[in-house]
Amino acid sequence: MSISNNPPLVAVVIVNYRRLRDTLECLQSVMDSTGVRLEVIVVDNGSGDDSAEQIRSIYPEISLVALSENKGFASGYNTGIEWALAGSAEDIFLLNNDTTLDPGTMRALVDADWDVGVPKILYSSQPEMIWAAGCRWRRLPPSVAMTGLGKRDGPAYDQPGPLEFATGCALMVKRRVLETTTGFDQDLQNYMEDYDFCYRLRQAGFSIGFVPAAKVWHKVSQTLGEYSPERWQQQGKNTVLFYRKGNRFSQWALWLFLVWVSLRELVKGHLRILPGFWSGIRQGFRKLRDIQIQGSAD
Repeated sequence: MSISNNPPLVAVVIVNYRRLRDTLECLQSVMDSTGVRLEVIVVDNGSGDDSAEQIRSIYPEISLVALSENKGFASGYNTGIEWALAGSAEDIFLLNNDTTLDPGTMRALVDADWDVGVPKILYSSQPEMIWAAGCRWRRLPPSVAMTGLGKRDGPAYDQPGPLEFATGCALMVKRRVLETTTGFDQDLQNYMEDYDFCYRLRQAGFSIGFVPAAKVWHKVSQTLGEYSPERWQQQGKNTVLFYRKGNRFSQWALWLFLVWVSLRELVKGHLRILPGFWSGIRQGFRKLRDIQIQGSAD
């Protein structure tokens, strides 16, 4: 890794769960980054295999935190954030393990100086196609939408600027944000936790910005699979919590979105995911009730 004069120190947090090959590819691209000094933290989220040992053997210079069980993505990130805050880095890069980076990505994000900097994220399998150029709130159906999803990269996606939301795939977060705002909500362990995080930090007055000069390539939905029943069950549960925890959005907004998703997947012919999705929705309402009861007791 080449280093310029007085380069910024970046703490990189990566969560691994039984995806050793992806994690090693991600780590190599991180190590190839230019213009920054690195403090790399890998949280092995209870993989139950030899992932932690192999990562430690290949990259002895990194900090590896091996958890005894998988408590979800949000918990894994929060553990890494705690380790990062114990260090001295002013910039903390939260990065999915199924990604690779352009060498200048981290320096571009640091130099942009948003409270939370967001790179342009492209498909690993189709390197010129956009997965997300930031996210926005759309009015109908009321929901967070990824900008540029499935579109070919081009000048339309080269304009930096403020964002309302971002995916948790790759986020350069200033220390001050994480010292002020609670990390990821562990009630939303694997989906919607990133949108919840963005909503809360914007409510706290922090900025989110798109940095198109920074590029990340993403292997989409590697952990659970795009149409796995488990993924859609968690998606259903966490959708309810994201919309209704703290009465953030109205009941009608939630139900309009749930019906829209169901009809969309029905038209696509993805019938097998709907039972899991609606089972997750029921779980979400039960969890919401428990949270409300606990809040009343406190």
